[in-house]
Amino acid sequence: MLAVVILGFSFVAWGSSSQARPVGQASIEELVRMYRSGGHEEAVSPATRWSAERITLELGRLLAEDARPDNAEEREVTRLAAVAILTESAVIHVRKGDPGLLAPGLWAAGRVLEAEPLGARGRSFAQRFYLLAGLVLHWHVEIAVGDKLLVKALQSFPDDPELLTALGSIIETVASLREYELPPGSPDATARNLGGYRSEGEGHGGSLPGASLVQAEARYERALMLDPRLDEARLRLAHVRLLQGRAEDALGDLERVATEARQPRQRYLARLFEGRAREKLRDLTGAAAAFRACAVHVPRAQTALLALGRSLDGLGDKLGAQEAFASASALSAPFDPWWSYKAGQPERFDDLVTELRGLVR
Repeated sequence: MLAVVILGFSFVAWGSSSQARPVGQASIEELVRMYRSGGHEEAVSPATRWSAERITLELGRLLAEDARPDNAEEREVTRLAAVAILTESAVIHVRKGDPGLLAPGLWAAGRVLEAEPLGARGRSFAQRFYLLAGLVLHWHVEIAVGDKLLVKALQSFPDDPELLTALGSIIETVASLREYELPPGSPDATARNLGGYRSEGEGHGGSLPGASLVQAEARYERALMLDPRLDEARLRLAHVRLLQGRAEDALGDLERVATEARQPRQRYLARLFEGRAREKLRDLTGAAAAFRACAVHVPRAQTALLALGRSLDGLGDKLGAQEAFASASALSAPFDPWWSYKAGQPERFDDLVTELRGLVR
């Protein structure tokens, strides 16, 4: 219901004095001016404390006919700044583990963006906004809202390879959840079909019900057709093929990412998945070598060390296995790219925020 209220804000007439902002709190117009003058953090901080009602009030006033600048370019930049403020606020919420109005706020931001046709700068901004919003929603497991935003974005930007990759990653996350069947006759026996490994012929319309690895694979393939240099899409394409039991098909792309990718995180994951692929192919020696190489890229990540220990144990190297397991256990503050992979690409947040800022002036 909350989302419905927020989605309707652009059709409500605002401007009466009875809806004046609380004393001592800046209005959206004041925050926009501050943001455009370079005071990004100062403009975003008050917005993180807004309620749903406050978001509705402020954005409604911003879009009111009698409040909008006459100049179309000025109106557009004002909208972009408001969207950027809400988006940065969402990133702060999710990083603090206090999502609050994360999904409704980002959805409302999208409505503001679409209130009028966009110029060239506005369209560039929209592409980056939708990508960041989708990734933030994926990170916080607001997967259904993220899916809707990205599907909507691709209607306007069908050839954006990063948007395709982000949508593919959401579909992959849902499709790779395993189904846990309960015993027949269990009171909870209806709690089935949690989203994973369904028939690959189902749900090709692009919606999450019936999401399959085939759908994710198609998005990644399309993204790579548009941009063969997109390491994230190549890495994820290989991973979904590995999940489908096609280890040999995955190896070529994994080796390419492991040697060519710019990010240590991507090289780490490529070697990790390569090791798993070689395990599937019963090549434990090759798997152990891949896991050793994996650990070099992110030394404080546990997954590679645990995988290395398992492969060494399978090779009969008990001492080496024990050393690998001990090293993994000794990590007191582990950070592992495997977990961020499952949650999208949170490492992209800061760069995308910077891009949004650069388009608002």
